[in-house]
Amino acid sequence: MTPQPAVTSYDSIGLVLGGGGARGLAAIGILDVMQKRRLRASAIAGTSMGAMVGAFLAAGHTVKDIDELARRTSLTNIIDFATRGGLMRGDRFEQWLAEHLPARFEDLEIPLVCTATDIDTGELIYLREGDLPTAIRATCAFPGAFAPVRVQGRNLVDGGLKSTVPVQIIRAYAVDRVIACDFQQPLLRPVVGEEPSNQREQWQRFWEMLTFRRRNLAADVLLKAVDILQTEVCRHQFEAFPPDVVIRPPMPDVNIEDFRLADEIIRAGAEAAELALGPAPGSDP
Repeated sequence: MTPQPAVTSYDSIGLVLGGGGARGLAAIGILDVMQKRRLRASAIAGTSMGAMVGAFLAAGHTVKDIDELARRTSLTNIIDFATRGGLMRGDRFEQWLAEHLPARFEDLEIPLVCTATDIDTGELIYLREGDLPTAIRATCAFPGAFAPVRVQGRNLVDGGLKSTVPVQIIRAYAVDRVIACDFQQPLLRPVVGEEPSNQREQWQRFWEMLTFRRRNLAADVLLKAVDILQTEVCRHQFEAFPPDVVIRPPMPDVNIEDFRLADEIIRAGAEAAELALGPAPGSDP
């Protein structure tokens, strides 16, 4: 990959962190590389997992803090199952967010804007004031997995439906340069094609699905369809609002539920950032 236009520590940087579930943990590796280059975000826009990582950064958590929290937090400890609206309610997730983040956007050290989608009207909603934990819960509420979140009279779900890498809003913060981080699944990835051959294997795969180790064919086809739509939307938004630097960690075998692969994902983010940002100042050519 050819290094993109240089971004320096003197630039006012708008950082855009895309969604992608577990794939979004690559943002931690990217932040680590930026920190070593003394590249500090002046404003952050994020969707879903990107918005959550961005919120921790905007709140003043160090990259090391965010990394350690991601590695020690078990997904099964912050989800609660729902009876309607989705597989999970999200109450425990919001409580966990409230334990680690400020109560309001206004308390953040860096301006943050999150995207969400009004599931009733299809509108793209920007969340940047008021209740922060609820906003992060809303932008992470993937339809079908999490129940919609009621915010200011609207039923909100994952912002990735309308803008998974929200480059279009970050220029509103008068930044000099924009670094966009895209964690979408590559479209060339094939869907799961094999089916269990016996009852024991069926139960084994059912358990692996419940514990986020495997997805079944129906889920994979549905998620691949979402990937196709999101990729097309992202392409149009990048053409209309081109960022200065794009970081796309190649993670062809990592799915949105693969939180157990945190080490690999974070490392992929760091490696992609090194390539996209070029050599650190003072390093050997």
